[in-house]
Amino acid sequence: MKKSSDILIEEIGEVVEVKPPLIKLQGLPSVKVWEVIEIGKQEFLVFKFDEEFVYAFSFEHPKDIKPGMIAQRKKEIFKIPVGDEFLGKIINPLGKDLESQTFIKTKEKREIESFPPEIYQRELIRKPLETGVKIIDALFPIGRGQRELILGDKKTGKTTIGIDMVLNQEDVISIYTIIGQKKSELSLIEQLLKTSGKIKSSIIVAAFASDPAILQFLAPYSAMTLAEYFAHKGQDVLIIFDDLTKHAWVWREIALSMGMPPGREAYPADIFYLHARLLERATNIKDKGSITAIPICETREGDITEYIPTNLISITDGQLYLENALFQKGIKPAINIGLSVSRVGALAQRECLKQVTKGLKLILAQHRELEKLIQLETELSEESKKNLKRGNILLEIFKQEKHSPLNTASQAILYWLILNGKLDDLPEDKAKTFEKEFLKFIEGVYPDLQKEIYKEGFTEEVKMLLTSALKEFKTLSDLWPKSS
Repeated sequence: MKKSSDILIEEIGEVVEVKPPLIKLQGLPSVKVWEVIEIGKQEFLVFKFDEEFVYAFSFEHPKDIKPGMIAQRKKEIFKIPVGDEFLGKIINPLGKDLESQTFIKTKEKREIESFPPEIYQRELIRKPLETGVKIIDALFPIGRGQRELILGDKKTGKTTIGIDMVLNQEDVISIYTIIGQKKSELSLIEQLLKTSGKIKSSIIVAAFASDPAILQFLAPYSAMTLAEYFAHKGQDVLIIFDDLTKHAWVWREIALSMGMPPGREAYPADIFYLHARLLERATNIKDKGSITAIPICETREGDITEYIPTNLISITDGQLYLENALFQKGIKPAINIGLSVSRVGALAQRECLKQVTKGLKLILAQHRELEKLIQLETELSEESKKNLKRGNILLEIFKQEKHSPLNTASQAILYWLILNGKLDDLPEDKAKTFEKEFLKFIEGVYPDLQKEIYKEGFTEEVKMLLTSALKEFKTLSDLWPKSS
């Protein structure tokens, strides 16, 4: 006969209300937030509890769950698998391969919520993360470990910039996170990564609009947990969150269904903490790797003072604002230079770019003032006309076709030519053609020039060589008027 001390007492709960995907229970007095419970062979994640109820959400659309059913604790905090096995895969936030519809098995699992590194565990951001997007690398450089927000209205090219950043990476692992988007978005990203060969060093974490709210909520945290796995191994990681506006919408839906008091725009009071605790985990980790976070945020009618955009602006180290008016004019990427900023800036910029980009901001500032004078029908001096033209050519060079990143040495060559007046006689409408043909000419005639620029910068020898190369190119090209 068993003694009373041998009897194992298990905590159980009882389902009292079902509002898919929310399940409300009573009981389970020792349950914890983020703990997994089981009801009728289905798993649920505990999000909240109060004095009376426990609130849990299903990982899938719940089936046949009714009031009165019994819930049991699994006595474990929710974890996801992490490992190199995920490279080249498209997964859901639980670690399920969406192509084979099987869960990827790894040796290690990690909780999706973790404390960000302490200040003493962080290093200064000094190494560039080059995007291949000319206007970003020149004016708003991003460092490894930085958090740079991309925001703008619908259909202004936010996703395109995120994809281009991934396409330009060589020694960086990329994690692209799809949150609440259509499945067609995945097809486009997958095709581009496979065509470019970047899929081998990338992971796509996808939670679609048709998925349960819990998966959409977990997606960025799962992606960040994977990023931390690689960063702690000493690798640099780029993580794109596309987009955190929809993530905020999902949390508002979850919070309201749990009865949390609504605040501004019906968001719960912890909406700032929702993203702060996520993005604070991105940094340059001392003696290890780095996590560079690029959250994407959607604005309405260009209003960057809305609740979620201002929250994210205050959390991140800068923002790239894409303006609808510029996009409609055909200026792509449609980055508003005046409203965009990088708070790390030239500290993380490659030296060869740093040498030539300081003067670009002066050119653009002068260009803005001169355009105002033109509107007033003011007669410009010859010097002002020259500066105006340099600004026009620079803005033409900044225009870039999507999914065609350009290396920084090539960018630096173009900026040096503009700054030093070498293109003052080039017709403005020929600037894009010149860029394409001259860089091809340089690559063919001086194949080691880019390596020299990366290594030594713009030495006198490099400057003489570029001047000579341009003179030779002019004799072969028909871009200039015959009189020049």
